[in-house]
Amino acid sequence: MLQSVARIRRIAVLASACGLATVGTLALIGTARADEDEARLSCSNATLKGTYVHAETGWSISAQGPTTPVATAGFDTFDGDGTGTGVITINSNGVVVADNETSTATYSINTDCTGTVVFNDADGSIVHFNIYLSPSGNQIRFIATEPGSVIASTDTRVAR
Repeated sequence: MLQSVARIRRIAVLASACGLATVGTLALIGTARADEDEARLSCSNATLKGTYVHAETGWSISAQGPTTPVATAGFDTFDGDGTGTGVITINSNGVVVADNETSTATYSINTDCTGTVVFNDADGSIVHFNIYLSPSGNQIRFIATEPGSVIASTDTRVAR
């Protein structure tokens, strides 16, 4: 009987030791993976390259007039060097105000994958966005920074 109690204690101690070793190993693996992910979070202007499609809805807010809904769709092509071009259709309050309007863009991407982009539309308007780029360059999150504009989008790369 004493031998079986001693054997049970030994098994319990070994099981605890194995459990702690497993937890410690998993913790180290988790830390290593977090470090790898952080190391991969490195972007530059070259990360933003290719053609991206987008569609978004938002609001135009004016101190002089009513708040109106806005919807846009189009595509942008970024050259990987801080420049790009785009085509966009804009519907504001049920009226198409830009139909396949072209634009040029300049952008700057930081190493932490944040950045800015400025679109110069064919009608002379200029629109600013803060952007958040996936390290792979496959997706961009945009948020307008113009006063009176409430619009955000996720753009997806469809061609390199």
